[in-house]
Amino acid sequence: MNATRPQRPATRADVARLAGVSTAVVSYVINDGPRPVAAATRDRVLAAVDQLGYRPNASARALKLGGTRTIGLMLSEIVNPFHSECIDALDAAATARGYSMLLASTHNDETRQAQMRADLVDRGVEGLVFLSLYPDRKDAPRASGGDVPQVIIDRSIPTPGFSTVGSDARAGATLAVSHLLEHGHRSIAYMEGPLDPLVGDERRVGWERALAHAGLTPEHLATTSWDRRGGAEAARHFMGLSKPPTAIFAGSDLMAIGALQALHELDRDVPADVAVISFDGTAESEYSWPPLTTVRHRYRDVADAAVAVLAERRGTPTAALFEMDIIVRASCGCTPASH
Repeated sequence: MNATRPQRPATRADVARLAGVSTAVVSYVINDGPRPVAAATRDRVLAAVDQLGYRPNASARALKLGGTRTIGLMLSEIVNPFHSECIDALDAAATARGYSMLLASTHNDETRQAQMRADLVDRGVEGLVFLSLYPDRKDAPRASGGDVPQVIIDRSIPTPGFSTVGSDARAGATLAVSHLLEHGHRSIAYMEGPLDPLVGDERRVGWERALAHAGLTPEHLATTSWDRRGGAEAARHFMGLSKPPTAIFAGSDLMAIGALQALHELDRDVPADVAVISFDGTAESEYSWPPLTTVRHRYRDVADAAVAVLAERRGTPTAALFEMDIIVRASCGCTPASH
């Protein structure tokens, strides 16, 4: 039985030979310079690249161009819809500046986080983005490559040693609770998940301050998990009280969706019996039943700002904070005519 020898990968010389040009011209076309190439010649080179399936050596190209044009994104998990929105916005922002992204999910494992951070630096990333991670903690693992620009997103407060970009969560929460107050609610519960003490929950602060401004005392608070199960558990707890709240502000869209499920099972009408507003504004909020009124991050603005920090290699850490927008749907009690 004769074994077929694998065909070797196409080289720049193969492309040049097929296109009838020099290898230097192939480089000019692939690297978009430094010398101009006639349109007809460029088309011949690109046709040869396509026909041969030629792929430039990434390491060699990085040496020539002076960088890999890649950004490393580290995050705690991928399945969270909030993270998916952030990934999509960051990818679009990076692409617009000519960068690609390398993704690393830590699954909240500190050892894995340290290893992946080191791996990304070793791969030559030109910047690191941290999402729902805390690299600024005193006990956080350190890695080589301290000259690589780093930015933490989804952070509402400035952080020494790191650039930060995030949403004004306190103002966003105030916007949500104020909307419920405008509907006449005076008993508004808040559900949240655990957060690192380093940052605290600005959403809770916004909830407390909005109620205090209305002369009300925050009473109904449930701390559980940030997911659907946590939202369902918190909703059942609230509805089991002797005087259950008439409105719920959920700290995430996932929690709100879990809360809706529990309220349906308890035969509570939303919004007639209980109004619900969520936080994040992911795509899932639009397709729940009823559709969720939510406060939404300006994902693309946050992503653009984060990528700009890395691309411009700003020496001094900066902090950027963006407003949030309320998206009014049916779960708060608004009708289509009032939108």
